[in-house]
Amino acid sequence: MDTEIVKLALVVAILAGGLAMVLFMLAKKGRQRAEKLGVAFELGTSEAAGVLGSAVNGLFRGYSCRYQIQYPSQHDRGGSTLRLAITSPHQWSAEVTKPGTRMLAQFGLLKDFEIGDRELDEHFRFSADDEGSLRSVFGTEAVRDAMHVLTASENFESIRVRPERVDVRWSPRTPRLDEEPEALRTRLEFVAALVFACGYPPAAQ
Repeated sequence: MDTEIVKLALVVAILAGGLAMVLFMLAKKGRQRAEKLGVAFELGTSEAAGVLGSAVNGLFRGYSCRYQIQYPSQHDRGGSTLRLAITSPHQWSAEVTKPGTRMLAQFGLLKDFEIGDRELDEHFRFSADDEGSLRSVFGTEAVRDAMHVLTASENFESIRVRPERVDVRWSPRTPRLDEEPEALRTRLEFVAALVFACGYPPAAQ
């Protein structure tokens, strides 16, 4: 047998073995993290999910939840996303105002509705299919108060409500917040309080 082929086969085997070991270690770390974060959910309902255990599923106050951690990349600061399965007649979003978004909104390239709360309107860009329905959502003090609490949570970046789910993102990636069960429990409380105030019940299982 050609010695060059043997050498190439050995190199490939070593690389494959190294990759397998890395994937094994990452998956193990993911399972350990999911076990650690699982205590934030209702007892006995959490489980590791996602690629290499980067997510954890569980129940909280009757809502099916999925908590996903995103690692930083060249074009993303990373962070975490919390998804609750809900039933909503509305579709809207809010995100921290970023440089340039106000200008794009002024040119009509992005939606930027006002909800009638000076502080929230100043710091966040709201969008929806219909401005009237968005204002109706925030027409009660309970919803505005819950939104103030959620958006004041450290690293809050955005919330997106769809008929079947709500996604809340925190960024940048901060392990002391993203990987601690107490911090996750607080985030669950804040998001659940908002969807409850909005009148969005858990999605039917």
